[in-house]
Amino acid sequence: MSGLFRLLAKRIETKNNNIGNFEEETSRYAIARAELACIPRDLEGAETIAGYPCKPPTTITVDDFVYKFTEATPNNFNISITPTFVDQLPALNGLGFSIAKAELEEGGVVPLHSHPDATEVVIVGQGNVTAGFISSTDNNVFVTSLSEGNIMVLPRGLLHFIINIGIGKAKGTFIFTSVRPGSQIIDLALFGNDFDSTLISKTTFLDPEQIKKLKGIFKGSG
Repeated sequence: MSGLFRLLAKRIETKNNNIGNFEEETSRYAIARAELACIPRDLEGAETIAGYPCKPPTTITVDDFVYKFTEATPNNFNISITPTFVDQLPALNGLGFSIAKAELEEGGVVPLHSHPDATEVVIVGQGNVTAGFISSTDNNVFVTSLSEGNIMVLPRGLLHFIINIGIGKAKGTFIFTSVRPGSQIIDLALFGNDFDSTLISKTTFLDPEQIKKLKGIFKGSG
């Protein structure tokens, strides 16, 4: 077989394999939709487009569908966030969304952070907050005030924040378009690790003493 035919044969084989994988995932998703729910056997394996492999329907119990929030302790930002991701609520497997409960003490802040793989929907349940995000185009800033019953969409991957500007606690629910949304908090990324202070100063123009103070707050070194 000539080199050209070998190349064509290889491409056809690769294409067939890709089609086979897609059909397998589609089939698994269809099966999950047809069943009561796709409760994961475990969360240790690789997640697919349809979620984690399902455990037998006969082993499903009501506990797989229920998660009871516990009281969280406020952190350095004077907020407490209780996640309900697929790790806490297995019934979310394959559904493509998750939830978190948030309480902001008076003056509490959800600091600048991003979710690389999820859009976030904020529903204010109590209090008054300022919320906003920074666009990836020209770094435009979109900021507004929200009160009880207001809803705001924070687009995927963009830096965003929430500040309690009212008297007393503010409470809300965050909904994510991922069963396990990742996040990166700017303050922790800069000051909560061993990122060298000299490099931070050079790349952010922050004063070394301020960097030292922030590293002390966020348990960083370097």
